[in-house]
Amino acid sequence: MIFLTFVLIILTFTAYYLNQRSLVSPAILFSGGLTIAAAIAWINESAWNLQLDFRTFLVITLGTIEFIIVSYITNFIFDVISRHFSYPKNKNSLSISNYVGKRIKIVLLIQVIIVLISIIIIRRATGISDLMTAINYVNYVQNGFIKGQINLPSYFSVLLIFNTAVGLTAGYVFLEEIIINKRFTYIPFFNLIFGLATPILTGARGDSIVFIISLAVLGYFIANEKSSWSSANTKYVILGIVGAILFLFVFEWSASLVGRNMEDSNLGEYISTYFGAEIANLNEFIKNRSFPIHGEVFGQQTFVTILPTLSRVFKFALPEYKLDIPFQILNGHNTGNVATIFYSWLYDFGYAGVGVLTAVVSVIGEVCYKFAKQKSGFQIMKLVYSYMAALIALSFFSNRFFENLNVNFIYMIIFWIILKFILFRQEKNK
Repeated sequence: MIFLTFVLIILTFTAYYLNQRSLVSPAILFSGGLTIAAAIAWINESAWNLQLDFRTFLVITLGTIEFIIVSYITNFIFDVISRHFSYPKNKNSLSISNYVGKRIKIVLLIQVIIVLISIIIIRRATGISDLMTAINYVNYVQNGFIKGQINLPSYFSVLLIFNTAVGLTAGYVFLEEIIINKRFTYIPFFNLIFGLATPILTGARGDSIVFIISLAVLGYFIANEKSSWSSANTKYVILGIVGAILFLFVFEWSASLVGRNMEDSNLGEYISTYFGAEIANLNEFIKNRSFPIHGEVFGQQTFVTILPTLSRVFKFALPEYKLDIPFQILNGHNTGNVATIFYSWLYDFGYAGVGVLTAVVSVIGEVCYKFAKQKSGFQIMKLVYSYMAALIALSFFSNRFFENLNVNFIYMIIFWIILKFILFRQEKNK
């Protein structure tokens, strides 16, 4: 494990300098996340009796190298093509005009109403009056911990997506006011909080984590536009580290809110399970199972949230199936049931899948990143990339990239476009 960690550290620094020392480039986020996971797995090597298989080493290191190379090539091609176009760089800050402030207040009211409606829906669907117990029940059923059936209306998820979309939109406004104008604006802050908290109504802490990482990426964009990266900007790195430490404590505490049993867990084990055990679980999968594993549906592990949409659009039958993500017990320690983004790719497509899908994620991420950087100020592409960047950063954890880039993400982009038109459209002079 020490060698894997060392190699990933070298690759992360390589990606850092190949991408103009940008901390939010896709290559940095991908390699950096895996580096942290490998380091934590190394710390727990003895506790988990982790004996790294050479094939696991190759999958992780070669996959990371490919991601960095493809990202660099994509960046080069993008720059060559974009030389024929010029984009104005607006250095003015986004000051919130009076009419924008009024509109954001109205949107906040809509968010509050959505939360109240969602609470009513959850109570009715579960038949449980106590909200936290109802949320716990939803979480247990959705994760397969207990058998049950919850009939939530089709528009329920759309309401939650709207709140998240508003949260990130207002989050950008809030961060720009803080970073550039040194001013705390309460209404966008509350918009942000409602966007962050809404996913917890279904026990989906993962979506709240994506939200937080997205905000961090947006904040980096704003700070970088204010002044190019230099040693003076290390304060943002320090703030990020402090924020991450605080987040770890809150993240453990939040587990009890969504029905996780935390009585026999301590903070060290909890961090290790969520930020390092994925390497160990991937290693166990590679050592003990033959792959690819051909299920009833092509790519059923990788494209689990995309396939239902495709089945409706192209009118083909999709048999019911469950994800094959068993919980692992290593040397008496529960290491969870996630095993990095590579697990799904190996499961469905074998080593070839790692090669192809690594390139796909790298190209998509880099193209969106380049578009997000082209113009200063508030842009839809910044929101799109910040969300996508969070999914790439979580590659060390699971197949978040393909799980979250589904029809719900399209809804979110539509909401962002509508919100930009409503909130930032200038009023006509009378």
